Amino acid sequence: MTNKLQLTLLIIILVALGVGITIYKVQVLGFSFNPESEVKIWTVESRIDFKADGGPIKISLNLPDNYYGLTVTESMQQAANYEYDVVKDDDGVRRSVWISKNPKKGPHHIYYRATIYRHRSAQKKKAAKPVLARPSQPFKDAYLKAADNLIKTTQSPKKSVVENSVNLINALNAPEKSDAVTLLLEMPRETGDKLNLARDLLLKSKIPCRLARGLVLNKKNNKTKLAKYIEIFDGKKWQLINPKTAAVENQDTFLLWQRHNESLVEIEGGSSAKVRFSSIESIILANNAAIKGGHHKQSWLVNFSIYSLPLSSQNTFKLLLLIPFGALIVVILRNLVGIQTSGTFMPILIALSFLQTTLLVGLALFIIVVCVGLMLRSLLSHLNLLLVPRISAILVFVIIIYLAISVIGFKMGSELGLNVTFFPMIIISWSIERMCVLWEEEGGKDVLIQGTGSLFTASVIYLFMKNSYIGNMTYAFPELLLVLLAIILMIGTYSGYRLSELRRFEPMG
Repeated sequence: MTNKLQLTLLIIILVALGVGITIYKVQVLGFSFNPESEVKIWTVESRIDFKADGGPIKISLNLPDNYYGLTVTESMQQAANYEYDVVKDDDGVRRSVWISKNPKKGPHHIYYRATIYRHRSAQKKKAAKPVLARPSQPFKDAYLKAADNLIKTTQSPKKSVVENSVNLINALNAPEKSDAVTLLLEMPRETGDKLNLARDLLLKSKIPCRLARGLVLNKKNNKTKLAKYIEIFDGKKWQLINPKTAAVENQDTFLLWQRHNESLVEIEGGSSAKVRFSSIESIILANNAAIKGGHHKQSWLVNFSIYSLPLSSQNTFKLLLLIPFGALIVVILRNLVGIQTSGTFMPILIALSFLQTTLLVGLALFIIVVCVGLMLRSLLSHLNLLLVPRISAILVFVIIIYLAISVIGFKMGSELGLNVTFFPMIIISWSIERMCVLWEEEGGKDVLIQGTGSLFTASVIYLFMKNSYIGNMTYAFPELLLVLLAIILMIGTYSGYRLSELRRFEPMG
């Protein structure tokens, strides 16, 4: 395998990894390229009131499902002197369980709170076609004839599944009910009320459906109960129908809490358990919601990433992750454009200093320090010092210059001079030495070209680093650094003319 083929394969792998992980984080985890993108979140709180008998007690609460695009990002509970755990039964139903061995007899309160937001790409997912269930109670004799008659009068092959379902529910809710509906409502039932009857009739008419209970999330909703609905599968997705009005409900703000006949709350060693729900709406940044959701779902892309570090370390890495962009700009300007700089990566360090000082102040301070340093360095050239002592002397000069600029500026009523300490003094000292040697060997013109090139490159890097979209991209999608590396490797194979070298062909035109 040739070196060129190896490099090509490496570039393809780097780009595929970087782009693939980024697409996954956007489509699945909900990250956004826009740093100002916001999402609505709802904080839902359930309060369980019950009475303890005085002995050991166990109480469990059915937990909300990540459905209809609503994702639980984080949850917490509050129950003094109770052990807490989350369990999942054989059907996949998640329940919070509180256990206390010796609670006080009398009324108790337990709180469960969940933070929920809507994943913007969730509605694109197509639901799998469900297996048609059987009615919970079979229709017999006269009830069977009444059910067949009602289905015949409300169902039409020319209409959609949702329209047929709405027609059937409207027939059950009509003020003037038909004989078939009246008879069916009088039918002795073992599994509940009219809602279960509607479900059984829909299943008998070959319409996949199921019962659901959930919470409609509003800006502010206090002390409410779960609402009952019927879910209808229209061939592509589940539709939510209000059994009281037969209206197709908006799923955007519906939090599914129960499905089928799951119990909401179960209690052992107590009685009179009641659950009340409250919700409140707020706005947060989309990426913050995605990070919280990733932690809640135990996503390895979030748990084993920069987001798992302490905040102080995250702030440090936010700055460090910008450096590869600076390196790319240096590669482009030096290898493709042909701009000369004093030191390969000195412009990156200067740009990092500009982030602390602002661009104009940083340029002014840098020019002052370098100019004064060059004048002092010229005095040392007559002393015939060795390299290391000479560099050390320049370092002392630079520190004295820093101190002088800070003190003089502060005494003049300006604190801008204090920002000079952000410049890397070791790099500045070495750059002054290199510029002075270059001046002696090549002349002042080359020093001016390299100095101007360094400041221009540093200014371009600063503008990129200052851009909020670039900062968000490196922090939210650090895997894009792999794509950055691939671009640098591609530029590294270029050995043609630079843009600045094309001027030599101007006479040929």
